[in-house]
Amino acid sequence: MNRALPVSGAPQARRQPLRGDQLGMIMRALRTHAGIKVDSSRGMIESCLHQRMAQVGAASIDDYLARFDDSINARAEWLALVDMLTVKETRFFRQRAALDCAADYVGKLFARGPAPSELSFWSAGCSTGQELYSLAMVVEQQLRGRQPWLEWHGIGTDISFEAIHTAQQGLYDERAIASLAQPYRDDHLEAAGAGQWRVSATIRARTHFFHSNLLHVNSAPFCDFNIVYCQNVLIYFERDKQRWIIDQLAERLRGGGLLILGAGEDVRWLNSSMRRLQWPGVCAYTKTGG
Repeated sequence: MNRALPVSGAPQARRQPLRGDQLGMIMRALRTHAGIKVDSSRGMIESCLHQRMAQVGAASIDDYLARFDDSINARAEWLALVDMLTVKETRFFRQRAALDCAADYVGKLFARGPAPSELSFWSAGCSTGQELYSLAMVVEQQLRGRQPWLEWHGIGTDISFEAIHTAQQGLYDERAIASLAQPYRDDHLEAAGAGQWRVSATIRARTHFFHSNLLHVNSAPFCDFNIVYCQNVLIYFERDKQRWIIDQLAERLRGGGLLILGAGEDVRWLNSSMRRLQWPGVCAYTKTGG
């Protein structure tokens, strides 16, 4: 779900309604510049527009949209607008069954034979960080006390600069950690004062966040993962592009690696190097090819 930000301080003259032709222009431009489609209501998009208009001093929607030419400033403004339209609601352990699947996979790495020297995972579309941190907590719990000790690292990527900045801080309030079970709080959170909690230094030292658009995943310098976790992100892309992105994600897995997608996000996707797992409530695949 997209979260429209409240408009504050915008003069009444700027609150004209968003016309159909203006909405169409925005949707086409979002597909062209970011490769995404936005399912927010017209009212939510209108609210985001008015907030940006107030911030940049645009007198009308037409005046604001006229700024989108081929200049560097225009490209920067598109990024700002995409930020506002794609900030997703998320929480710790949002998809518990999917994380259980990941935990089972990590546990079986040791049961199948010689332990690997290190383990890596990628949260693609990580929003404000809770997804990657949840995955990191699960991995850390699985590896704790095992011999030999296994090095691990995780990365998170998102199209939103604002979301990535929040994720990098690893700082959350009481409401944000409400879904986190007490054992995970005790082991992986540190009190930061004033009702704030920070993800532990141990977790933060091995997790890194980067701005990246899955539309350009083929040029991203990320590869050779044990786990790729991509949920509730592909819905923003057209169907053909979704299948292409999943192929790219699978390409970046190691042999035997685990791919976890959102429910129903693999419609009509087939890949000869991937085998569907039978895990209740989870859309997951293992890589059989190299």
